[in-house]
Amino acid sequence: MQTDLSTLVDEAQVPVDDPTRTYPPTDTAGALGIGVIARELGLTKDTLRVWERRYGFPLPLRADGGERVYPAEQIERLKIVKRLLDGGHRPGKVVHLSLDALQQLAGSTTPRVGTLPDEALDALIRTLGEGQVSEVRRMLAQRLLSFGLGRFVVETAAPLATRVGEAWASGRLQVYHEHLFTEILQQLLRGAMNLMPDNGEDAQQRPRVLLTTTPGEQHGLGMLMAEAMLMLSGAVCISLGTQTPLLEVCAAAEAQRADVVGLSFSAMMGAQDVLSSLAELRERLPAGVAIWVGGASPALGRRMLAGIEQVSALSRIDEAVVGWRKDHPVS
Repeated sequence: MQTDLSTLVDEAQVPVDDPTRTYPPTDTAGALGIGVIARELGLTKDTLRVWERRYGFPLPLRADGGERVYPAEQIERLKIVKRLLDGGHRPGKVVHLSLDALQQLAGSTTPRVGTLPDEALDALIRTLGEGQVSEVRRMLAQRLLSFGLGRFVVETAAPLATRVGEAWASGRLQVYHEHLFTEILQQLLRGAMNLMPDNGEDAQQRPRVLLTTTPGEQHGLGMLMAEAMLMLSGAVCISLGTQTPLLEVCAAAEAQRADVVGLSFSAMMGAQDVLSSLAELRERLPAGVAIWVGGASPALGRRMLAGIEQVSALSRIDEAVVGWRKDHPVS
C-alpha cells in the first residue's frame, strides 16, 4: 500500500539518483531491499529516496547490483516514522530523529482511545514481552471465560491490541511479539465464535454482512473482533479474509446477497487509499447495499461519503444492527 507522496515529503520535488555518487563496500547480510521496505511499510520508493536526500535518513547500503538495501536498525526507525506520520506528524519533524527519540515520541503521542487503566492488561503486555506464549494464552482464555465474548472483545481484546501497538511503537515489544499476540487472540475469538449457534438463513437474523479489508490492508484483527460483535447482535456474517480486490468484493456481495459490506481500516492505511477505495465501492455496489466502516485509520475521522456509515467503536455495532432492522422491517 502506497501512501500519498506529497504528504510524506512536504511537497518536495522527487529527485533522480546521482550517478556520480559512490558507496563503499558494506556487509548487507540481513538487510532488506527498497522494494520490500516500500511494500511492508506502505511507503513509496520515491518517498524513501526523497527522505534520503532531504533529511539524511534513511542511509541505505548498496547491494552488489547497486540496489538500495536497509539494515535492521534503519527498518525499525522507518516503522516508527510511518506510525508517527499516520498520527499526523510531518516528515520534517520526525524523519531525522534517532531511534531513541522516535520511541519516546511514539510512546508519548500514541492515542489511547478507549483504553482504561487495567493492571491485568499491563501484566499481559509484560508476559508477552517475556515470550511466555502459553501463559499469555491462559490469561486471555481466563478473561474470555470470565467476561463472555462481547465484554471480552470490548474490554480486553480491543484495548489490549491498542496497547500492543503502543508497546511496539515505543520499542518495548518486537514485531514478532505482535504477531504472537494476534495469532493467540484470533484462535481464541474463532474458537468462541464457533460455539455460537448458527443463524442460518432466518430472515429475522438479518442483516447479512460481508466482511473484508481492501487491497493493502493486511490487518484483519479488527475485522475479526467486529465479526464477533455482529454475530452477538444476530447478524449473519460472511468473511472473505483480508485484502480482497474491490471488484471481487462487489461480486461476492451480489452472490452472497449481502445487505451490508463491512470494512476495517487500520492506522497503517493511508487516508487517500481509504477514501478512494470507499468511493469506488460506493459507486459499484447497489444503493441498497450499505457500507459500514470502522478501525483506527485517521481517514475515518473525516466526513464520510454519502451512503457510508462509520461505526466508531465495537460497542456501537449492536446499535448499527438495530438501526438497520428498523429501516428494513421483516414483511
